[in-house]
Amino acid sequence: MKILSLSVCAVLGFALHAAAQVPIGPGAIKLGKVKPEIVKTPDFTIKSGPEKRSKTGEWLEIEVEFETKAEEIDEMTFQYTIQFEGRLLDGQVTHVNIPKGREHYSVMYISPRTLEKLTGGKTVTVSNVQNVWVVASKQGQIFDQTAVKNVAIPNGPKLTGLILNKSETPFAPLYFDRYEAIKTAK
Repeated sequence: MKILSLSVCAVLGFALHAAAQVPIGPGAIKLGKVKPEIVKTPDFTIKSGPEKRSKTGEWLEIEVEFETKAEEIDEMTFQYTIQFEGRLLDGQVTHVNIPKGREHYSVMYISPRTLEKLTGGKTVTVSNVQNVWVVASKQGQIFDQTAVKNVAIPNGPKLTGLILNKSETPFAPLYFDRYEAIKTAK
């Protein structure tokens, strides 16, 4: 009897482990609306050390909502291409441990100094953004894509390193439960 019970438990354990590792396929993720917005640098205060004055900057925040239909997605890469002032900016973020469901969010930022450089010091508004494309992929396989305007990405050089993921910004500790976890470099 013990051997039979152990055998059943072992088979069930292997079956559950195999089911948890089922690869995700087409339709596993559905990207929603892409929302560019100008946001101010968060204001933090410290209780020790000298207080330093600084001008509050304006960041470009690009957020995309998505839903997942797979039970859990171990990781998914979001490739962002932003057409800003006629230039193409390129960046990506990889999210991990994404559960099944709606109301998932990914977000990327462009810093105030970068925006200042791109506009030549002019005031930045959302109208400086001509378009944003977001592609969700895993190991080179595209699962979904969306854009603010449904047009192809223009040909031309792309500037990389200017789009920052949330953990590379002062927004890192904010809205922790809203955004999906980011894969850290090892």
